Amino acid sequence: MKWSRSILFRGWSKFLEFGAYLGLRTQSWQSLASWGLGTILLVMVIFYGSRAGLAGGRGPVKLVVYAFSTQEEVLSQSIFPAFEQVWEAETGRELTIEAVFGPSGTLAGQINLRAPADVALLSNEQHAKWLKVGRQVKWATQPVIVSQTPMVIITRPGNPAGIAGFDDLARPGLCLLHADPRSSGAGDWAVLAEYGSKFLEADDSTAARQQLRAIWANVRLLAPSARATLTLFELGAGEALVTYEQDARLALARDVPLEIVAPPRTIVAQHVAVLVDANVTPAERPAAQALIDYFLSEAGQQAFSQYQLRPASGPAGTFPPLVESFTVEALGGWSQAYADLVEALWQQEIEPRLALDSPIRVLEAKGE
Repeated sequence: MKWSRSILFRGWSKFLEFGAYLGLRTQSWQSLASWGLGTILLVMVIFYGSRAGLAGGRGPVKLVVYAFSTQEEVLSQSIFPAFEQVWEAETGRELTIEAVFGPSGTLAGQINLRAPADVALLSNEQHAKWLKVGRQVKWATQPVIVSQTPMVIITRPGNPAGIAGFDDLARPGLCLLHADPRSSGAGDWAVLAEYGSKFLEADDSTAARQQLRAIWANVRLLAPSARATLTLFELGAGEALVTYEQDARLALARDVPLEIVAPPRTIVAQHVAVLVDANVTPAERPAAQALIDYFLSEAGQQAFSQYQLRPASGPAGTFPPLVESFTVEALGGWSQAYADLVEALWQQEIEPRLALDSPIRVLEAKGE
């Protein structure tokens, strides 16, 4: 553009000299000159903008996706490769998807610190709201539910502790593992399940709070994500944990020795995808939106199902029926449930009283 600016300024000087030569009055000529300069600048902006747009429309695209930990297999092994092929076949443009996986809350915090995510797949709607508060996602941009999975309990094979529901986790003497609600969406969902199961059974918030406190009195280890918590369990730590049905069934498919307990009354976790408006460029936006649309397509939903996630809506297919499941709406929605149960009850009252052990000590005790 340097040569263009040079020509523009030389032409502008000649334009002014020509006006002086004609003897036009200064004010009239300046008005005409301003109009002429504005017209020239507008033409140049349109010309070079259209060239850049055409170049962007023809060139390769790279998307960066941040997704919570338990989605690594379905995205890396199935959805991303399939969508790249679909996109390239439909547009003729090369597409590369780079992914970062980790605890949902941690990822949301990183994006708010300007991590370069174009699309975020988060464990819950609350974490998407954090991105709006952090001005990374516009308030008008709505996250969409792309998959669902109920919260279940994992125990040792044969269920030696005789656990049938969340109330059994409150029995004194159990050694429980738990995903950390400060970093993990699974930790948030588990808190809501542990509280909500009693609240909806008895319509008694006091009894529900007592159950949540009693369950957490048995928690001995916290891990940053659902996947990290399951890894500790696989290594021999703890007697039980609350996690996604998806991750429990994937572990069974890997021949991890465990038993899945499906409480009759449990919450259904709903996972969301959202465009990160602050990062996605005009050239990337069509591919980013198409990826989210693919999540919801028949092919995308089938891929999620093959990796043990229930569909975003509609029949559950071959998954076991849920008896008395509920959603976060039964607890007032995410804003109210997070403020009342995670921030006020768990963070301020329960967390300071936790009696946690080190992973090494728990594993050594298991080996004795």
